[in-house]
Amino acid sequence: HLLITGGVHGDEFEPMVAVRRLGERLAGSDFRGRVTLVPVVNEPAFRLGQPTAEDGLDLARTCPGRSDGSITEQIPHALSPLIRAADFYVDLHTGGIRLRVLPMTGYTLHRHPAVLERQRAMGRAFNLTVIWGTDPHLEGRSLSVARDAGVPAIYAEYLGGSVLNLDGVGAYVEGCFKVMAW
Repeated sequence: HLLITGGVHGDEFEPMVAVRRLGERLAGSDFRGRVTLVPVVNEPAFRLGQPTAEDGLDLARTCPGRSDGSITEQIPHALSPLIRAADFYVDLHTGGIRLRVLPMTGYTLHRHPAVLERQRAMGRAFNLTVIWGTDPHLEGRSLSVARDAGVPAIYAEYLGGSVLNLDGVGAYVEGCFKVMAW
């Protein structure tokens, strides 16, 4: 079971388009396994066309969230069970409308060698320019939920800067298919 998410920030358009295209390509295809696609995690921020919803909180720093919190705390509270139930997780990002980030995949430097090696293999399979391991103690992220559940997970970044980059969309679609093939 592979979970793929996009739109954690409302201004990260390439992941949203890529996840929808993945769904279109997977429909009717012949593959084994289960894929859950969430093209727009943060719908309130997307409606505003900005990184955060009305409450100004960064969803990528509020995981696993709270059921009784603001909208940005409620969304990761609903997302976290999906992450925990997955066998693998890919979280797609960009620099949004304000930043441009080199194409890269990252993963948490997990304390369990088997999870760490699977994450490294996922990063290599995704095949972007840079692959790097991040601090294993970072909290509030979707990858920290995956880390705590022992779910191998990577995130990807591809440019941004207020222009929908179709090369980024294509790289995400192909990268996700390469992870599925792996």
